[in-house]
Amino acid sequence: MRQKARRLPIFIFDIGGVVIIWRNNDPLVKAVAKRYNVPFSKLKIVMHLQLPRLETGKVSARTYLKDCLSQVGKKMNPKDNATEILAQPFAREAKSRKGVIQIVKWLKNLGYSVYAFSNTSAPHVPIMKKKGWTTPLFDRFFASYEVGKIKPERSGFQAVLRSIGAKPSEVVFIDNTPKNVIGARRVGIRDTIRFHSILSLRKSIRKILSDYQSELNLEKSK
Repeated sequence: MRQKARRLPIFIFDIGGVVIIWRNNDPLVKAVAKRYNVPFSKLKIVMHLQLPRLETGKVSARTYLKDCLSQVGKKMNPKDNATEILAQPFAREAKSRKGVIQIVKWLKNLGYSVYAFSNTSAPHVPIMKKKGWTTPLFDRFFASYEVGKIKPERSGFQAVLRSIGAKPSEVVFIDNTPKNVIGARRVGIRDTIRFHSILSLRKSIRKILSDYQSELNLEKSK
């Protein structure tokens, strides 16, 4: 039996800073800095530089935290649970952006496929699932630590596109981070939206859908 074609375009959303209000990892840094009596500014640099190792699944939460503390002259308490230390600030402070969630549901109700691709780590994903920020909100949720690649790496985007069976020219990518939007363009993703506000996002999506419909009507008229 022939498979029914998906309605184009296909949407891929970022999570942190778009679907949820969580723009950086400062709350995590503050929690660790307070616990180990380390200057916030010094620890922030180290944790930021080491974060890709955690978000690509190359190291565990414990190894990540231990290595970060080592670089600021501290030893990790062997009784500390690194997963809990990294998860608790996220669970406490990350909040849903309801307007964006409504847009995702609206697109799905219209028959579009909607996916999520997030630079995130193992301690955070269970929280995201519990709060309803993964599936079934999205048709599929891609966590960077499971993919083994992060945005804006070309290979990260390519892995997600292969998994959903989509061409770059068929996709709309939404992210709040400029470098990730640029990375999406570099792999040939047709339309990119840098998230600024719910209102501008809705307008941008409506414009893209209108352009697709115009192209479809033009094809039919030939």
